[in-house]
Amino acid sequence: MAVKRVESLIKGLEILQAFSANPRGLKLPEITKLTGLPKATAYRLLQTLLEQNYLHYFSNTGIFRLGPRVMSLGLSTLLGFDIAELARPYLEDLSKRINQNVNLGILDGTDVVYLVRIKVRIIFDINLSVGSRISAYDSAIGIVLLAYLEENGLLEFIDRVSRDPKAACHIGDKGEKLLRHLEIVRRQGYALTDSESAPGLASIAAPVFDANGRVEGAVNVPVFTQICSVKELIEVNLPFLLETAKTISQLRGHQGRPGQNEQHKPNPLGLRGGKRE
Repeated sequence: MAVKRVESLIKGLEILQAFSANPRGLKLPEITKLTGLPKATAYRLLQTLLEQNYLHYFSNTGIFRLGPRVMSLGLSTLLGFDIAELARPYLEDLSKRINQNVNLGILDGTDVVYLVRIKVRIIFDINLSVGSRISAYDSAIGIVLLAYLEENGLLEFIDRVSRDPKAACHIGDKGEKLLRHLEIVRRQGYALTDSESAPGLASIAAPVFDANGRVEGAVNVPVFTQICSVKELIEVNLPFLLETAKTISQLRGHQGRPGQNEQHKPNPLGLRGGKRE
């Protein structure tokens, strides 16, 4: 008995297949050209794929890209992409939605190195660009990276920065203050700093995880508190930040959510309730 073909399914798969050679994304005219589908048909199928999170749409550029759900089907080649290249359009979209600067950074030794900087505002006279380094212990982006660092790496970090007199007020005696802060960050899934690195500068940051559940980078939103209060930063901007970090994590193959990667819960100094056991 002949099996009836489901034409709409085949056409939807043809659209997804078009992205295999174009992982940076496609616009609607490009999709219709590659698939041979009429514009109305392609548009209808794209809407369904968007609703099911198989695709993501960037309204500022009109570009469709593969969405988080394709990871579970093994249809994405994005795992091999450089995280900065992969994350950039999502960071640009976040910046447009909240009208704030957005950064992506990684931990390198005791510093955070910026991989992507999306700037819409000038904050103070701080001249930071891609490749710039900042200390990890007093920045939201650094704190969130440290919060999900493996225990050996965290011990090494504390040992190295404890030799820096400027770090003492941030990490405490033998790192106790820092460890208490990191415990809070892991519990809430994001980091917040307010005037720690510079007066009047507040920042929120969320982790980006890879397919193995390891922290790979972090996204942060810094604001000048005379323009955006800490209350507004948390209530208005944080949900968008967490959504973006989660999406990038999923595109890197992470199947959980920020906050789930706490199985090791680094506590190298044996602290309980803020005191040493």
